[in-house]
Parts: sequence; structure tokens; C-alpha cells
Amino acid sequence: MLFGRVTGWLLVGLAVIMASADAVMALGPQDYVGLVTADFVLLLAGHSPDTAESGRSLFDSVQAMVLDLPAWVVVGGFGAALLVACRRRPRWRRPMFRH
Repeated sequence: MLFGRVTGWLLVGLAVIMASADAVMALGPQDYVGLVTADFVLLLAGHSPDTAESGRSLFDSVQAMVLDLPAWVVVGGFGAALLVACRRRPRWRRPMFRH
């Protein structure tokens, strides 16, 4: 659980850095070219993800939609999901009945 929380916080921090970099690029004098998730996967994996153009199934269309999102949205979403899944939960204790 600790590993999940630490990884979640690191992913949220990375998403904040990516979002601030996108904001700086958007305010710059050149044309705005943000970092999309497909580019981020290319940087991490070394090859671009396969997207089938002909005969799209539901999975292929969802995958293409996610890969077109800004990278900070996807990374931040994974980080937030890890933080929620690995949060500390209070222990449930059986109440002691006294007469």
C-alpha cells in the first residue's frame, strides 16, 4: 500500500509538471504543440502504440481517444486512481457490548 501511495504521489507530481510545461508552451510566441499521450508512450516504450484504422472495435476507438488526450490528464488520472485505491482506511472494530 505504501508503494502505491508513493507512486501515486509521484505520478500526480509529474502531471503537475507536465501541465505547467503545457501552459508555458501555450503562452509562448510559437505555435502551441502540447504533449499528447501517444508522444509520452513513445518516449517511454520506444515505439508508437498501434492504432488500427480499419475495422475499429470499441477498444480501438477508446484507445485512440485516450492517446489523443494531453499526457498530464492521463498521468494525473492514473496517479489519482492509485491514491484512492491505496489510501489508508480506518479499521472496523467490533463494538464491545457491556451490560
